[in-house]
Amino acid sequence: MRWKETLHKRPLRRPLDEPTRHAISTAYARRRAEIPLPTELHWHAEKPQFTIRSQLLSFVVHFTAEHMVVDAEYSLAAKMLATKENRATAVRFIDAIADDLGL
Repeated sequence: MRWKETLHKRPLRRPLDEPTRHAISTAYARRRAEIPLPTELHWHAEKPQFTIRSQLLSFVVHFTAEHMVVDAEYSLAAKMLATKENRATAVRFIDAIADDLGL
């Protein structure tokens, strides 16, 4: 069983497009070492959304016309270890990439 929680929502400065998707993938690859556990980035085939996935938890980032929304999906073990500080660190990581790309 997994638990879901919305961690962050921010207005978009510009819409998500194909060059931005590529730039997000490149930024993730460049900064992946900053994440303290093994993760993979997966883009949804049809929706404007990507997932940073690990065995214990995943961060699902989806885009609407006006917002970027970050949801966390936790396993039971991860839910027990998910401190306020750890949540804030994850949001800072995703926000830093969004800021770098002008989203």
